[in-house]
Amino acid sequence: MTRILMFFFLFLTTCSKGHENTQLHDLKSVSRTLSVEVAPYVSINTEKILLTGALIYTGDGSPPLNDYSILIEGSRITALGPNEDVAAPRGALVIKLSGKTIMPGIVGMHNHTHMPGVTLMNYTAPRLYLAGGVTTIATAGSADPIGELQIAKAIAAGNAPGPRIFPSAPYITGPGGNGPMQKLKGEAEARAFVNSWADKGVRWFKLYRHTDPQIAKVVIDQAHRRGLKVTGHLCSITYRQAALMGIDKIEHGLNPASDFAKNKPDGKCVPSRVPKAALDPNGPELGALIDLLVANGVTLTSTLAILETGFPHRPQADQRSLDALAPSHVQTYRERQIRLAASVGTTSSTPEYWDMLLTFERNFVDAGGHLVAGPDTGRHIVPGFGDQRNFELLVEAGFSVQETIKIMTHNGAMTLGIGDDVGLIKAGYQADFLVIDGDLATDPSIIRKLDTVFRMGFGFDPNRLIEDTKGQVGEGE
Repeated sequence: MTRILMFFFLFLTTCSKGHENTQLHDLKSVSRTLSVEVAPYVSINTEKILLTGALIYTGDGSPPLNDYSILIEGSRITALGPNEDVAAPRGALVIKLSGKTIMPGIVGMHNHTHMPGVTLMNYTAPRLYLAGGVTTIATAGSADPIGELQIAKAIAAGNAPGPRIFPSAPYITGPGGNGPMQKLKGEAEARAFVNSWADKGVRWFKLYRHTDPQIAKVVIDQAHRRGLKVTGHLCSITYRQAALMGIDKIEHGLNPASDFAKNKPDGKCVPSRVPKAALDPNGPELGALIDLLVANGVTLTSTLAILETGFPHRPQADQRSLDALAPSHVQTYRERQIRLAASVGTTSSTPEYWDMLLTFERNFVDAGGHLVAGPDTGRHIVPGFGDQRNFELLVEAGFSVQETIKIMTHNGAMTLGIGDDVGLIKAGYQADFLVIDGDLATDPSIIRKLDTVFRMGFGFDPNRLIEDTKGQVGEGE
């Protein structure tokens, strides 16, 4: 509460930092009411806002728009058009954004509210996701589902800052799986589990590495009967099996796929990286798997940010991530880096295997596959910052900036069933978008330089959100 009160006295209803050309169209601009928990982080709070001068990526995969304006009224975008066609209505705040980029808010599709060491980051995770430009998340497995449901409700009610949350049930696994996860026994127990958590309000179920295939099929069928969806971090179940069962989404790209493990026993999780690494990235085996996934409408989640942490030749934590982590996690990071550096030449985490992971995702999309993204927080991957790193890595994988934006915004919204309301810069859509300081087309890394994050028409200051969480990520909350 002390932190909240300190920021409350800093609260401004209009934004001056970073918007030198801001002006009030007249003196009757109307602010909207904000709770004391949210108000300290909002730098723009005006009923009508006209944004001009920015490079605008609409989120549909098309090239950016120049000399266009966006009109926001309340929580909605009410107009998008050439500057001369979109006039500022009476009472509007006009913000000129020359040299900046606008894109839809990120829709994160593997964005936990927990990480090893803490089952619920109820304070830091929502703030940092929003600070990183993530305006909607699906959590892809929960370590504290009741707490996560409470966070989602508080944000929806305007009593906490953060993204819209699509919460998950507890993880489902099987014999040999992690102790705290659910190890369902039999069809009746599996159906009851799905029904119980559906009644509580979760939107997703997640199958983890040791799930029995028969239990998985029951969970998928029952979730679909309840209008809900199932994802999986698979191993005991191959991608082929999961696709034929009707799974909605598979996590971590190609990395966990056990389809190519030699003599794999049915329903058993076995090491699979070495046989995959021996495949031709553009060869018929992986091509056939991609075709199967596409034909069965399986969405694939790219989590390149967390996967990168296992490759010693790749960049690791940046300073802002270390600044966000609790001291004990910084020490754990430093110890891990020593072990990672010593692993060169002794593991399959090679540059060639990394390139295979990137190629698989690019080939999946080229074949008509539906790719979404999320960071899978943990190790040094921090909420929000990890999503921004995903953006950079997808561009590195060969996707254009506009393709990457579509993957990370509208594709996620479509998977969540809200694609007619979120994920595009378009008249009638919710005003969830990012103002970035620079031109994404010339330098994807400026995704880190967020000027303002708009969520439901309110402009949040990412720096305030970040400052209020420094040194706290991963400690008890």
